[in-house]
Amino acid sequence: MRFAPDLTHMISAASQSPDRSYTVLTTSNERDIRLFVRAERFNIGMFFLFALGIGILLSTFLARTIVRPLRHLSRAAVKVRLGRAQEVTVPRLPSRRDEIGMLARALSDMSIALRQRIDATEAFAADVAHEIKNPLASLRSALDGAERIDDPKLRKQLMDVAKADVQRMDRLISDISDASRVDSQLAKAKFEPIDLGDMIEQLLQAREDRASDKDVTIAFARPRRSIATVMGEDVRLERMLTNLIDNAVSFSPPGSVVEISATLADAEVIIRISDEGPGVPAQEREAIFRRFHSERPASENFGKHSGLGLAIARTIIEGHHGRIMVRDRVDGKDGACFEIALPCATKAKRK
Repeated sequence: MRFAPDLTHMISAASQSPDRSYTVLTTSNERDIRLFVRAERFNIGMFFLFALGIGILLSTFLARTIVRPLRHLSRAAVKVRLGRAQEVTVPRLPSRRDEIGMLARALSDMSIALRQRIDATEAFAADVAHEIKNPLASLRSALDGAERIDDPKLRKQLMDVAKADVQRMDRLISDISDASRVDSQLAKAKFEPIDLGDMIEQLLQAREDRASDKDVTIAFARPRRSIATVMGEDVRLERMLTNLIDNAVSFSPPGSVVEISATLADAEVIIRISDEGPGVPAQEREAIFRRFHSERPASENFGKHSGLGLAIARTIIEGHHGRIMVRDRVDGKDGACFEIALPCATKAKRK
């Protein structure tokens, strides 16, 4: 076997006759084999080029549909992390219904929630600084005056003012601490079945023992046991009820009655706390739940409340998947009615 000048295979075979008088030589050029091999190589080469083209097109398509959006999302995430821009817009990719679109919208919602939380924290810090400055200024003024006054009576009055300012700051700092931690603590709290009827009854008994309600009577329509049962964290729910009862008592005139009821309606526990005070104007019924918003009675000493009680109560209620609203009394009397709705605990959860 050898190669012809065109590189095709040539096969030669020879054989002698029996008497050795002659020799037979045959030669064959297998061009069809070579052409077949060349044709197959060409087909393989074309298939490889076709596959390479498809790969390039797929890579370009994937780069445009996957890599580029992910790059935009990563750049936006870096901007959010660095915090250099006041407002970072994360692309939501509304036309995409796949996992990348879901990721984009989740990151966008997360950045918006983070910005709202940062803005709320900054506003809260500014409000705290403003609220603390007031008692500090009063305390500084009282102490400066006490140094320059020789009259023991006036000095005692100034020292009483200073003590009241210190108590006010202590109360303010305690309420600020509770207001700043209530969200995180509720997120980690383990909810358990709680009978709000029993809780309100125990709170009112403790208030009666301390005689903290003075000339105001509190009437509680006690529901049947286990009717007003909710899933919650007992310490926070007790704080919420205490804040609302304190608020109702502080606005109630001497000799009046604060009415409390707890009922079950549409799988919700409805608690109503009604007072006989001046009521809440319709335009103020949302503002009273803002932090440091305080519209106190004229007869109450300034600084006795921090303006955080209702804000803390609302945060606790919303942390328990409930809601609170203010409305007029259902019996038509003067005063305000705070209505709290909390999801009722199911039988399965009670077990």
